[in-house]
Amino acid sequence: MDKDNPIIENIVFDFGGVLLDIDYQRTYDALAHILGITFDPNHLPADVLQVMEDFEKGVITKETFIWNLQRQAQGEVPHGYDIIRAWNAMLIGWNPLKFDFLLQLRAKYKVYLLSNTNGLHLEWVLKDLKKNHNIVDFDHVFFDQTFYSHIEGFKKPDVNFYHHVTQKAELNPERTIFIDDLWPNIQGAQAAGWHTYHHDPKDDLIQIFKYKLNL
Repeated sequence: MDKDNPIIENIVFDFGGVLLDIDYQRTYDALAHILGITFDPNHLPADVLQVMEDFEKGVITKETFIWNLQRQAQGEVPHGYDIIRAWNAMLIGWNPLKFDFLLQLRAKYKVYLLSNTNGLHLEWVLKDLKKNHNIVDFDHVFFDQTFYSHIEGFKKPDVNFYHHVTQKAELNPERTIFIDDLWPNIQGAQAAGWHTYHHDPKDDLIQIFKYKLNL
């Protein structure tokens, strides 16, 4: 945490890499295989990067997103379902202990979710929660409010996203802590006046709360 012993009332979680286990490389490898290209986000054409950005901000539909990826194919154009499977390959699953942990936190704090995501990933998440964990109302059971980039029209680390959440959820920044695994997103939250904790996905989140955050 960035300050000593603040009074915290609100906990804002990132999603992938904090609550949900993910591996980006699985998607990069899967897309490279079906498109016949090297799918490296650090070396993609600007128009492809813009499509991914627009999809996460809800500017384009999932159909438009899929079509734009299909256009990158160097050989036979993959079916839309194959694009979806490759895009979702990064989503691994959950440590079920985190569900009880979130409920315990809600007994003492306001708990929020702030995620850069998209319609295809959220569809996968909700289906997985229902099928494998019998959870059918994830947003309302575990959080006071959820903020998804493709619904809100903002994307981390844009400081305006954090200001948007501050205003919409009526948060006091000085009593709010944000947990994210990506440093640029932490910096965005700090610029908005929030307390932060930069989480390493290899660490046990529950143990971090018990022994490092003193919450």
